[in-house]
Amino acid sequence: MKWLGLLILVPALLVVGALALNRPPLFDPPGPVARLKTYLTTNVAETSPANVRPELQTRTYPLGEKALQAAVLTAMKKLGWREVRVGPAGIQAVAVTPWLGFRDDVNVRLSPIGGDRTRLDARSASRVGRGDLAANERHLLDLFAELPAPAHAEGD
Repeated sequence: MKWLGLLILVPALLVVGALALNRPPLFDPPGPVARLKTYLTTNVAETSPANVRPELQTRTYPLGEKALQAAVLTAMKKLGWREVRVGPAGIQAVAVTPWLGFRDDVNVRLSPIGGDRTRLDARSASRVGRGDLAANERHLLDLFAELPAPAHAEGD
């Protein structure tokens, strides 16, 4: 019986530990049940205008495209992300998870929308696994925290 208990307890502790490390906004809309389902079954986090998770709605910044690009590049380097580069698909980097060293691909696309305003869409995806325990969302939230305040999230 002890072994059975350990077989159940150890994975549960690993999940709880990973979630604690990733600090997801578990109790924000759409709620903890929906968020836990997402964190356990998907390995991608991305912004979109109508995302049900408010922190992952597309953001608009009161900066020109070049200024925002420079801010994103600086933020990625400050976060210690690897292989940071600008290419035809946008700004790309590799974020490494602190716990097990998984490599996640982060892609940021910037679109000027007139004047000195630029829309930012971002996607972070794990290379392995089915559930990321909120690691990819944490990558995007850490990136957003390093950028200037957005004008708003689209969908507001």
